[in-house]
Amino acid sequence: MDVRCPHCHQVVRVPPPDVPYASPVPVPAGAVEPVVLTALYVTALTGGVLGAGLIYGVMFDELSETELVAYTPLWFFPIVFGLYGFVSQRLLRRIATGRARSLHEAARISIDVAGHWAALFLFPFLVLRWRSSLLVSLAAAVFWAGLLWFFFVVVFPTL
Repeated sequence: MDVRCPHCHQVVRVPPPDVPYASPVPVPAGAVEPVVLTALYVTALTGGVLGAGLIYGVMFDELSETELVAYTPLWFFPIVFGLYGFVSQRLLRRIATGRARSLHEAARISIDVAGHWAALFLFPFLVLRWRSSLLVSLAAAVFWAGLLWFFFVVVFPTL
């Protein structure tokens, strides 16, 4: 029997009642990036969080304000890189499964779901056309590096 999905509005076939619920759902070719990239994002994100915890939770009293500012990129960029890697993989999966035609459209869907505040975080995805989570996460890290530089040099140059 065919029914229309209430979320994506595509017509899908409902399996017969004798199919177990745990049956695997087929994933289109190209919908999943290499496991190595996912491991890279997990490692970067974990390393960034652990670095921030070490700097601000353990070493905070021993470091000057200047040293804290100097160490910020050591934890900030791995976190940004890891997060954008995961998000870009999810958005690219939407393209591969036919739920979006472009990275821009996939990001717009996420913004519609999460609210307009998410556009600040998803901004790089609205302008980039690449279909590689690695390139997208590197570009996002460079974008946020520029914002961090602007903050430390222009907004708070005394830090």
